[in-house]
Amino acid sequence: MSVSDPLARLAVRNLDDLIGLVPFLIGFHPEESLVVLVIEDGLVMVTARVDLAAIGDPAGIGGLVSRLFERYPAAEAWFLAYSAQEGPSWEVLGWCAELCGAVRLGRLVHVDGSSWRADSPQGCGGVVAASPAAAEAAVLGLPVRASRQELVAQIAGPADDQTDALLAEVETASNELARLSPAGRRRRLRWLCATADSRAEFVQLAVLATDRAAQVEVFSRLDQRTAPAAVELWTAVIQHSLVPYLIGPLGLLGVAAWLTGDGAMQTVCLERLDRIDPTDPLAAMLDWINATVLPPSDWLGYRRALLGALTDQVRLLASPVEPADS
Repeated sequence: MSVSDPLARLAVRNLDDLIGLVPFLIGFHPEESLVVLVIEDGLVMVTARVDLAAIGDPAGIGGLVSRLFERYPAAEAWFLAYSAQEGPSWEVLGWCAELCGAVRLGRLVHVDGSSWRADSPQGCGGVVAASPAAAEAAVLGLPVRASRQELVAQIAGPADDQTDALLAEVETASNELARLSPAGRRRRLRWLCATADSRAEFVQLAVLATDRAAQVEVFSRLDQRTAPAAVELWTAVIQHSLVPYLIGPLGLLGVAAWLTGDGAMQTVCLERLDRIDPTDPLAAMLDWINATVLPPSDWLGYRRALLGALTDQVRLLASPVEPADS
């Protein structure tokens, strides 16, 4: 599941606007997906996406709907099923309608390629086309990829044929950084976060980011103003990071992406982290943000608590384990 919160609130005037906006709101053109838009006073507050295949019964979507309405108690939900399979799509949309109730339900829409139909299989329909709202989203610079696979490819890391060269560069970077004092490493981290633009510097950042204290340092400096540059930086670092060095960059990219409203990137980072080390503190934080549908607009209210929780987890992991009593 991914949850996106556009930093600029976009107005929805009609179904064409709604359907045209979806790829910008979730970050890619959806396939075999259920998309939920939470709309309040005509403005999109938050967007969520889940694989249709993961919804086996009403309970498969009930938890998400409950969390969304808990976060936005005065809003209504609009549901769009993107699939070539009409029957299963309308079955899921029917479950959504029952979960919402008439008062909280916006519209139900099935989108099949270039056409859509609303409210029922016999309801009004139209073609998927550009809309004024989509044009507004494009002007605002909201990212949109051709597919979710394109998004996953952005954090796949280096190609196999780069492994030997990167191993040598990692050794060089590690030796250079080992000669620095802790204060020197912190200064190098801050300098690289602001200026890195070469392969060697990205490799140094990957090595530095294995230190959990360095992760806390970078996290503490993130906000909605600095997040776009951080997304660009850590995406580049990931492209030069071998698997043992991916955890820090993935976690920091996920947090920065969330702060920009890019829930899709946040989610693919979390999925990759879960495959590498699901116990990582940054992975746990991203999972909590996702599960609670926390919007980046709430960052200032939660920043201190999130930073404190991350710092506490890092200290706990750094503490020696006491032997168990015999």
